[in-house]
Amino acid sequence: MNAMNNKTVLAALMALAVILLAGELHAQLFYTPAEYKKVYNEKVAVELELKSLKSQFANEKANLEAKIRELEGRIDGLNKKIADIEAQRADDRKLCDGKTRELQNTIDIMQKKGSDKEKELIEENRKMQARYEKELAAARKDLQDERDRNMKELEQLKKGYEAKIADLQREIQALNNEISSLKKLNEAQKAELNRMDEQRNELAKQLESEISRGQIRLKKLHNKLIINIDDKISFDDGSAQLKREILPALDKITKILADYPENTIVVEGHTDNIPIFTAQFRDNWQLSTERALAVLGYLLKNQSLNAGRFGAAGYGEFHPIVPNDSDANRALNRRVDIVVIPRVAE
Repeated sequence: MNAMNNKTVLAALMALAVILLAGELHAQLFYTPAEYKKVYNEKVAVELELKSLKSQFANEKANLEAKIRELEGRIDGLNKKIADIEAQRADDRKLCDGKTRELQNTIDIMQKKGSDKEKELIEENRKMQARYEKELAAARKDLQDERDRNMKELEQLKKGYEAKIADLQREIQALNNEISSLKKLNEAQKAELNRMDEQRNELAKQLESEISRGQIRLKKLHNKLIINIDDKISFDDGSAQLKREILPALDKITKILADYPENTIVVEGHTDNIPIFTAQFRDNWQLSTERALAVLGYLLKNQSLNAGRFGAAGYGEFHPIVPNDSDANRALNRRVDIVVIPRVAE
């Protein structure tokens, strides 16, 4: 039952280790404070499981060592028993030899008389001695077989014990490595969260006037910093041509983005749910994509930015931030989002 419980615990821990390792392999993974707390709690749970595993390992080791001592005691007892039987056999043989000599003397005397009784005594003595030898050989064989079985069982227990100890030690080392990796990942996430806050504060300071007029909004969503640009200052209705009014704000944003080259930047275009069909745009998908590309193209005029870490996407009317049930709400949904995705250092 202990072995089965151990296997169950080990299987659960291995499954948890797989899940945790899978998280580590995603270099782009990032946690919010709540998610970081969850990961930290999982780490504590793993440490508790490790402590329990070590306790079970100690108990199993003690049980196996007790079993080995018991078997060694039985083997010592069997060896003593065999020695006693050997000694008894020697005494019996000595006694038997004495009686044999007495009988032989008697036989010699009786043989001289030539009686049938003499022959019966000789045959009875021979049969008794043969039976005794046979019983003694059988007892010796049984004891030797039992000793061999116990020695074989002891050897198997030792091998199983050593293999189990090695497996437990490997599992403990793997868990220690996983805990160490989690600690390093959490430290990197904390540092990246601090850098995101610094970037947000700097953007808020540089874009203070635009934010106060409601033209630009900053928000933090999960592991992303989103710079939301209202379409009223960025594009005319049904157009993907940037207005001059938005260019100073984009220049400020570009300068700050250049200070954080490790981030991934995605420019997203969004529209309301009113269909469009013009000579230039066949639908809202095309309009939202062209607007995202227009902003992206302007940002990348700054040669200090790494274009390989930028991307653009158009979502049409399918990612509204509020219901499209009023003019005011539709105006909020017509927007371009510059999404900043921090990268957790490896």
